Amino acid sequence: MGRLYSYICPSCGGHLDTDDSRKLMICRSCGNTYDYDYFSGENLLKSADKALAHNNFSAAKDMYSFMLDKEPSNVKALTGLLLANNNSGRLYDITQKIKDGTFSAAGFDLVKYKDTADPEVLTFFEKTDRILALYKEYIALKKDLKRLEAEKKDSEPEISEPGGGLFSYASEKTLKTTVVVASAVFVILLTAAILSGFNGPAQALSTAVLVIAMIVTGIIILAALIQLRDNKKAAEEPAAQEPDETEKNRLEIERVIGEINDVFKEISSLS
Repeated sequence: MGRLYSYICPSCGGHLDTDDSRKLMICRSCGNTYDYDYFSGENLLKSADKALAHNNFSAAKDMYSFMLDKEPSNVKALTGLLLANNNSGRLYDITQKIKDGTFSAAGFDLVKYKDTADPEVLTFFEKTDRILALYKEYIALKKDLKRLEAEKKDSEPEISEPGGGLFSYASEKTLKTTVVVASAVFVILLTAAILSGFNGPAQALSTAVLVIAMIVTGIIILAALIQLRDNKKAAEEPAAQEPDETEKNRLEIERVIGEINDVFKEISSLS
């Protein structure tokens, strides 16, 4: 019977010890006994499934392998062995292993059963081969993404922090209000300068002060207008940009992962 000591009890999930003299298996936990014939066909598959559900992957692997040695075309046992080989309780968990970088392609090595399986079961192996092909594509895309991110980081110009301009943090409403108010002040100062004239030292000094105030007001108006122009330009630029190579690569990775999940769903439907 092979490594029967690795089987688990169908009743409680405990480990079974063998009594070769009586051809029995005895549960260490609940004491239930089973004869060797119990672990054949559907009973063996149920026991293997239970081991898989308890994350007892080694025992599940032994039972699925034992069953497939006799029935290499049993798709349920093939799927179970695939899961046990990958230390996973669900096919979705294998997808997570691929994304986490903990997946090993060796867990898909079922060639010995492919060579002896019935023709109608070959669909199962076609789908596992498809998973491996998609996995290779995924690895290549991840490698390209790493390279693209490094190149992008090296080629990106340094972006200066905001705050260099007089109105860098001002809102659009504040900027427009500043332009209107400063323009009004500029007109008032210009009028006052014209009326004061340059008759005598006192008037000349007053006019000079007004001119300086006009210059400062003009600078404020110009700075606000420039900031309004820059804000408008910055708001329009992102909309005009197309996805770069890095973003396209990420979209391709998502597509591959989605296709892997679809193939796993197809495998589940077979069993």
